Amino acid sequence: MLFAPHPRSRIYTISNSFLSFLVNLISGRITKGADVEKFEYALSEELNIPHVVCMPMDRVGIYLTLKHLIKPGQGVIMSPYTIADVVNMVILAGAKPVFCDIEQHSCNIDPKKIEPLINNNIGAVLITHLHGVSAPATEILSICRQHNLPLIEDTAQALGASENSKPLGTIGDVGVYSFGMYKNINCWYGGAVVSHNKELIDKIRAEINQYNYQSANFIFKKMLKGLLTNILTSPILFKPLIFWIFRFGFLHDIAWINRWVEIELDLRLKEKMPDSYLARLTPWQARLALSQLTNLEKYRQNRLDKVEFYYEGLKDLAGLILPPEDKKKANSYLVFPVQYQERKKLLRYLMVHNRDIAAQHLKNCADLPSFSAYYRDCPVARKTACEVIILPTYPRYPLEEVKKNIAVIRSFFLQNN
Repeated sequence: MLFAPHPRSRIYTISNSFLSFLVNLISGRITKGADVEKFEYALSEELNIPHVVCMPMDRVGIYLTLKHLIKPGQGVIMSPYTIADVVNMVILAGAKPVFCDIEQHSCNIDPKKIEPLINNNIGAVLITHLHGVSAPATEILSICRQHNLPLIEDTAQALGASENSKPLGTIGDVGVYSFGMYKNINCWYGGAVVSHNKELIDKIRAEINQYNYQSANFIFKKMLKGLLTNILTSPILFKPLIFWIFRFGFLHDIAWINRWVEIELDLRLKEKMPDSYLARLTPWQARLALSQLTNLEKYRQNRLDKVEFYYEGLKDLAGLILPPEDKKKANSYLVFPVQYQERKKLLRYLMVHNRDIAAQHLKNCADLPSFSAYYRDCPVARKTACEVIILPTYPRYPLEEVKKNIAVIRSFFLQNN
């Protein structure tokens, strides 16, 4: 039992968020106050961008941005290596996803493959800074400017990161952020759209203001799930019990156990926007987010310390693909992604040696049956989707655990080479 690891991930919460919700619910203050506007102003100052509007989720921000930015039926060039719901948001906004293959090392869209896809029916380019690793936004912006196309940055996993000293999400025409349960800021779902384009933000704000506030029942259900996750991943319970259950399920391929740690399982084509998506961020959520905004750089530096150990410890292993080296230390690294051709074999070795490490859950959406109408051959994304392993970097993850992960991975390569 002494050799059980820390959990692979933990929800970002401030200590009193559960009690705060109950107090605000009883007092009727969930939807009271000007805190959404206060948070929008604070985020505007943090990112040095003039116009900000809060969202119920990052994906809704993508939907509303495209709905008010491009003409119905136009194509949106995007990475296929993303969650299925992002593709759904593009489609529900009236656009057509045009899948562009990715770079292997960064897992982000390949700028060299964007221009050949541009034609008279393309309305925008959507890039994702996956894992908190910067896509080359400045380079892609130059391509977009040559063709008079807007650039949208999905910065769900990269709040706090930058490129050429500009915050990711502020380089293109529009940036979209997430404040979900596993992000540096967690206000129990939430997000924001930012832009220099006041007219666009005003249109998005006008529509979002027609929605009702996110229901207390929706938030309560998410918080209950989060509370259960927090309890199960608490080291005092995870180390002596929960890890061993998950370890047993993984090593013996027991589906009902393994499903507990799988996420983003809904790969269906959505015919309509879910009602729960069409909501406004509540003032209570904004108050929670505002209280965490000052931690962004502290958390990012904490992650960078771990990333430095991963780089130094793993960079010489032939066959293990690491993300591009971040010499300027500008990325945010929600996780540290590595790739290995025999992923299942390495993951099994890690689990046998009591390391709680997971495969990346993302699919190559260009290959999903639900999006067959938009199929495009993306061989790098197909390969990457089968090989990515995500190593933990979250702030509460001890550096000693990082060193143990490195030691076990090196042991695997020593035995297999």
